[in-house]
Amino acid sequence: MINVIRSNVCVLALISMLALGTTSAFSKDRILRADTGSPGGSAHTATVVLGKVLGSKLGFTLQVNDKQTLTRSALKLGRGQLDWFPFPTTVYFLMTKGKGPYKKEPMKTKALELSKNLRSIWGWSANIFHFVTFKTDEIKTFQDLKGKSIYTGPPSGAAAVISESIIKAVTGYKPNVDYKAVRLPWGGGLQAMLDGKLDVFARPCALGCAILDQLGMKSKYRLLDVGQESALKKWSKHPARVIDKIPAGVYKAQVNNDKNLVGAGTTFLIALNKTNISNDLAYKMTKATWDNLDEIHKSAKTLATIKKETPFTGVNMPLHMGAVKYYREVGIKIPKRLLPPEAK
Repeated sequence: MINVIRSNVCVLALISMLALGTTSAFSKDRILRADTGSPGGSAHTATVVLGKVLGSKLGFTLQVNDKQTLTRSALKLGRGQLDWFPFPTTVYFLMTKGKGPYKKEPMKTKALELSKNLRSIWGWSANIFHFVTFKTDEIKTFQDLKGKSIYTGPPSGAAAVISESIIKAVTGYKPNVDYKAVRLPWGGGLQAMLDGKLDVFARPCALGCAILDQLGMKSKYRLLDVGQESALKKWSKHPARVIDKIPAGVYKAQVNNDKNLVGAGTTFLIALNKTNISNDLAYKMTKATWDNLDEIHKSAKTLATIKKETPFTGVNMPLHMGAVKYYREVGIKIPKRLLPPEAK
């Protein structure tokens, strides 16, 4: 059962499930809190699906606040104002280095301190950055972006930093020097593209995501191909970044859908507040994920990249002790870099 409560501030999705047994160490009425991005994005899909699947198995209610900027949500998770949410790998990197949206004081000090309260349970390759243009005859390659107006992401989010870094890696172009970088909230950026106010729209999402289908209802579009993987070799050394591909024929509205395209992607991980989530609950969340992976995959095709064979994809955050217990029990080797201080 999914209950949706609407307010003038946000949409709170209350995913209410009954516990399947009586041995749970926590109440079936317990409410967990999570932030997520806009509908259609990987973070939103993962939050809703995991809330439904894990909630049904473990007996918790998930309160979801969507359309959030996840760099800000990361700080809320560190403060204990949230319990868990799908966390972009690059955001944890920026928090622990005091870079990007966290580079100025007092934000830098807060980010460094709050990052110590974060723990993970698993990760996956979540997104490919799709560079979309309706100007299919005028803009055919990344080199054609010079002088163009490009939506790169929300003002204070990591997505804009990444999309701009991809453009620079491929072309050497700098934002607001060689092209106009437009930063708006996700919904505002999409609407600006649909209204014809942009030349290119950059959007990270999983393969086959609904946002690309929504754009296709407006007009045929071209997806830009990174070209040779060597262009992103240095770029992809960052722990949050991967080189991937967009297979031919994924999107009906794509004019160049007759061949595979090289794409740049990013990873996500499931992050918890180490104090709010007990070792017992973290253990059960980890176990329930891998025991019910088929159900997760069937719930959303965009989550097909979640794989038990590679549970630490994109994970650069220490594991929760509950997750450590699970992986040790099933014989999955844990990289030393992911063991939390409390496990050493």
